[in-house]
Amino acid sequence: MISLFKHITQRNIAAFLLVLFCIQYIPLESRDGVSYLKLLVSMLCPFIIILKSPWMSKPLLLFFTYYSLVLIAAVSHPATLRWSTVLFASSFMLTYIAYYGLTVINEVFTKEFFVRLIRGLIAAYAIFLVLQQCLLLVGIKVFPLFNLVQDLGRGIAGNALSYEPSSAAVILSFAFLSLLRMYEMEENGKLSLTQLWIKDKWIVIAFVYTMLGLVSGTAMVGLTLIALYFVSPRQYLVAIPIIILILLLFFNIDYVPLERARNSLMAFITLDKQAVMNADGSAAARIIPVVNTLTKLDLSSWEGWLGHGVDYGLSKWIFSDRVMLGGIADYGFLSFIVMQIAVYTCMIRKFFSLETLLWMFLGMMTLGNVPINWGAMMLFTTVRYFQTNECDD
Repeated sequence: MISLFKHITQRNIAAFLLVLFCIQYIPLESRDGVSYLKLLVSMLCPFIIILKSPWMSKPLLLFFTYYSLVLIAAVSHPATLRWSTVLFASSFMLTYIAYYGLTVINEVFTKEFFVRLIRGLIAAYAIFLVLQQCLLLVGIKVFPLFNLVQDLGRGIAGNALSYEPSSAAVILSFAFLSLLRMYEMEENGKLSLTQLWIKDKWIVIAFVYTMLGLVSGTAMVGLTLIALYFVSPRQYLVAIPIIILILLLFFNIDYVPLERARNSLMAFITLDKQAVMNADGSAAARIIPVVNTLTKLDLSSWEGWLGHGVDYGLSKWIFSDRVMLGGIADYGFLSFIVMQIAVYTCMIRKFFSLETLLWMFLGMMTLGNVPINWGAMMLFTTVRYFQTNECDD
């Protein structure tokens, strides 16, 4: 028992929180609804804050402000008030505050440890996908031990260590960019593709293979955004014909994930929600909130700023004209602004960055009650901490 407690260190607690919120192991957490494992861990986080980092931190103040606005919106519309939703939101915020206290204030991670953690996360996703593909090849469509609980209807596409391919693509994209940023600090500058290949080719292979193997339009968007990392201003003349070639391939190759991605893109350009749904149901859940925010947000109204109350956005189905970015329909544009302030003071260092593109296009600029999004931004939080320390040094 004593030897067991020796492993419950601040570093291991922070690593556990990060990994837990970056994966969804279905046998323990279920595929849909609430993960009671995450909820249980979140309920312990106030004790971590009190015992290990009882400081008045930036996220504590910002999320207190954000949560106050959530409560105002919730209690102002008692007919739709569901306390479970409001309390779940607080549990995720407390988890993040505990993680921030351990990693940023208490500085429990070294660069080397964090890099190993990211590499292990990417490798674990790849291993689970390969195991799922092997099972699907021999006709086994349900094998919970390897996180395989359904046939996705996409050949040998799997969901790896998440509950669906698109959420796996989100975490992998955030994790890989985080790894690139950590390597930048090791190499004192941006890496070329050749340097990265020499430095860590197996993780590169694992990442690209898994993103392709998910057969997801979201994964294609993630790969495209990550590819932008390797284009520098000095390479624009070379990059332009390459981009043209990529666009030609994008619009002409008969490959299911690319077809889903381009159909979603064309539907988004039209701002037609029905066209988006017809193109890709999974992508629609990410695109329709953007369309609604651009076309339905009314900042001349009280509700536009302070919201319509809990679950207003989802009350007419996830593809309705009420669902907006960042919970704006529920809690208002003011709460959305506070959330973005929290993101750019605690999680992302530069507004004009690839991090912002991932946050916008994959994270949908929202945290809410989405554990995967919190996990992704925990990754960025840690990277930001190391980047800030590097600049201070």
